[in-house]
Amino acid sequence: MSNGISLIGEMVALGTTLSWSIGIFPFTEAARRMGPNPVNHIRLVLAVVFLSFLSIIFLPISFIELFTTPMSQHWLWFGASGVVGLALGDYFGFTSFVILGPRIGSIFSTLAPAAALFAGFFIIGERINSIGIIGIIITIAGVIWLTLSKNSKATMKDHEIGNVNRGIIYAILSAVCQGIGVVLANKGFETQLNNKELPFFQATWIRMICATIIIYLITISQGKLKQITQPVLENKNNGLIYTLGGTIFGPVVGVSLSMLAVSLLHNKPSVAQTIFSLVPVFVLPLSYLFYREKITLKSIIGALIAIAGVIVLIWRQDILSFFIYVF
Repeated sequence: MSNGISLIGEMVALGTTLSWSIGIFPFTEAARRMGPNPVNHIRLVLAVVFLSFLSIIFLPISFIELFTTPMSQHWLWFGASGVVGLALGDYFGFTSFVILGPRIGSIFSTLAPAAALFAGFFIIGERINSIGIIGIIITIAGVIWLTLSKNSKATMKDHEIGNVNRGIIYAILSAVCQGIGVVLANKGFETQLNNKELPFFQATWIRMICATIIIYLITISQGKLKQITQPVLENKNNGLIYTLGGTIFGPVVGVSLSMLAVSLLHNKPSVAQTIFSLVPVFVLPLSYLFYREKITLKSIIGALIAIAGVIVLIWRQDILSFFIYVF
């Protein structure tokens, strides 16, 4: 893969991070008004509707071809990616955001690159040099410095959805699911159809529809469909408008861009996931805009450290070549 394509993939990954960061806020508000589980269910349905319409218009492709053109391997890997990364990962994520808040909850996304690197080693044989690993560590350290101050810890309080410990556990599970989900999607892009990769938009659609089917089957089997749909049908606390906004920035724009980034960063899911983990850096100024949360010098330093880590990761090969040349 040329450096040019890789750089484009990294820029698309940054766009993904920005879109997801914006989407966190309406989703958090929606989850607080209607509950994380109803929001997780309805936003998947909304995403499938939006992506079906956009795929038919822009690919262009017929509704039937959405189902028939992918190979069975595409359905397997992108479907598994959707179930793990979207159905499970986002449910855990929404719950943690409700309990911990967007800024604190997003810190745990820094665990996702490590999960992606670990899963990528076993699933697709991903390799990354020592400079790249240092870049990942620097990014994680910067985000932790940015978010976990003593004042931040003091704001973490139990919520009716669950206590702080549950919020932390769910945030960790969300990060692990996200990392594994990205690797599974990368595996899907390795499967060729007539020597041509499946369009990233259609890959996003497969992830969404599989996640939707699985999560509703589980809900129906548990006899909780009415409990899940009632807050949505009642538009409890006017939460639907926030769910719609979050869906546009999250599952539709954000996830589509993430699939494009993964397809461009071929066999480098941990690189994509590290850039995705910059969400807390983007959330910092957005938290000020939405909630007027104070931006401290420590937060700025943490953001700069995290960005420096991503720069090291992106330029890892050139940095390694420089050290080899010098020493």
